[in-house]
Amino acid sequence: MAKSITVLPETEHEYLTITGKISVVIAVFLFAQLWSEIVTGTDSVVNWILDLTLFASVIYCIVLSVKSMKFAKHITRMGYWTLKFNDEYVDHVSSASLRATCHIMVVGAIFLAYSGDNRWFVELIAPFGLRDAIQMLLGLAVATHGALILWNLREEEHREEEHFDEERGEEVIDE
Repeated sequence: MAKSITVLPETEHEYLTITGKISVVIAVFLFAQLWSEIVTGTDSVVNWILDLTLFASVIYCIVLSVKSMKFAKHITRMGYWTLKFNDEYVDHVSSASLRATCHIMVVGAIFLAYSGDNRWFVELIAPFGLRDAIQMLLGLAVATHGALILWNLREEEHREEEHFDEERGEEVIDE
């Protein structure tokens, strides 16, 4: 049984922001790895940039993961792993991004399962293989997950800034 912990909305917001950033970094890693397999020239500047991108994304992902671990003691164990939050808006953002990610994965998996070995599909993705198509689907899913989180949390911050009068230091109420 998970114990009840009072968590500030700012803490949940910060944790979900880090989760969104991790998703985007993982997507960058997956797409960079996919493109590095296509670029065959070992002396190519593009290949060097892709290798640097891979290295930087791994390091940044590790840094963000360590940052996210500090939230384990502030958020219930169930919420830490399931991305279920007490703050309604943060929970809404989390749920919406997870639903979109799930839909992308399910629809993409059905498509790949149905047409993965058909000749027309293999010719369509000619420079890539089926494993690369799955990696591309996974990259699209985690990019969508992270982008939706970061976009929706950014919108909330802009709405809060619009309703705050900095000169008087008080909230502005729309009539």
